[in-house]
Amino acid sequence: MTGARQSRLNRSRSKQQRGRHRCYKLPRLSATMTCQEAFRAIARGCLDDLAANQQATCEGDPEALHQMRIALTRLRTARSFFSSFIPSSEWSNVKGELKWLNKHLSRARDLDVTIARLLSADDKSPKQSLGRAWRKTWSTSHRKLSLTLRSKRYRMLLRDMSIWIENGKKSSATPQSSTSLATYSARRLDRWHKKLIKKSRAFENMNSSQRHRLRIKAKRLRYILETIESLLPSQSLGKIQELLKSLRKIQKLLGHLNDAEQGHAIAATFVKPTHDNGKRWRSLFPAGQKSSKRTIKAAALILRQMAELKPF
Repeated sequence: MTGARQSRLNRSRSKQQRGRHRCYKLPRLSATMTCQEAFRAIARGCLDDLAANQQATCEGDPEALHQMRIALTRLRTARSFFSSFIPSSEWSNVKGELKWLNKHLSRARDLDVTIARLLSADDKSPKQSLGRAWRKTWSTSHRKLSLTLRSKRYRMLLRDMSIWIENGKKSSATPQSSTSLATYSARRLDRWHKKLIKKSRAFENMNSSQRHRLRIKAKRLRYILETIESLLPSQSLGKIQELLKSLRKIQKLLGHLNDAEQGHAIAATFVKPTHDNGKRWRSLFPAGQKSSKRTIKAAALILRQMAELKPF
């Protein structure tokens, strides 16, 4: 087979592979649902997305891997949001396993993001020494992830999650048991929003770990708000849309900062095998430099604007 023909074949396979991932779709919720029914509808969709993207992730599709991480985050977010209606004793049985899965997905995803950034950089010199080192590291990382997703432990996790979602015992009666889904959601969203604003007051003085935790809170508020939005009062939709827009911006800005931190660490691991001095590699992931400071200032402004909103 000629080199040109092989190249075309590889591109064709890559396109087919990218087309096999499944993106998240919002569940159909109604105001007549109980909070437990709403949680089950959300959780089923997340579990379906994990299963649907497994094969493509095992084959190295970065978007399928990304969708698996999103599904896992949305599932954990829904559990936290509806925690009043889910017995903690049942959750404790699967919580640790979800952390185990997230750890494996995150490692591979961080490497995907880092390599994409290295390969798209204007500076050609790091690419020339990247070749063998990154291919070996990428292959090793994704091979481990593939083994994880094909393991008995992973199959058992999906099975246990499915049983827990469909057959979990109802929580004992609480003052909130008779609260409508819309009323509960509005109160809970208001609480999450206020907590996020409170945590963000010292944003510009936060270290990278604190900013990362704030990003997770913003991401979870965004995800659950997107899911519950149709149940909220129509007169609030303008402010809710404004809040969602701000949350997406915050997630993107803080995501850039986190990618820089992760990429900086990962790039450093390539220094020895490529006999590079490391400066050019790490310069592609500036941490604490001018670009980061601009990003922090932009995020701080958005957070202050969010504090003025009262959408719930």
